[in-house]
Amino acid sequence: MNLQFIDAGQFKTLLTLEENCPLFDETGGYQEQWTEIATLWGRIEPKKTGSQNFAGQAILHVTHLITTRYRSDIAVSMRLTRVGRHFTVLGLHDPDESQRYLICSVREEIR
Repeated sequence: MNLQFIDAGQFKTLLTLEENCPLFDETGGYQEQWTEIATLWGRIEPKKTGSQNFAGQAILHVTHLITTRYRSDIAVSMRLTRVGRHFTVLGLHDPDESQRYLICSVREEIR
């Protein structure tokens, strides 16, 4: 398999990897509680924008690709954050299956 060249020098954005650990209450509900797992360097590339209509309000969202060094502890439904911005991980891809880099398909919701 051909190795894909990714310039790690472009990983200039400091990101925080977070996992949702919900807090359940006595009535069966819960609150989201995000716990920091790690900090890592990556590159954020915007891909497309869109909106959904929910309860009469338009919710804007932007999809991105975030490239980082390979980590086995990143999973779908975790999120990457950067200074007040939250990117929900929708998919993961090792571009050349060498476990050197990881491309995360993410969605940033704007409220």
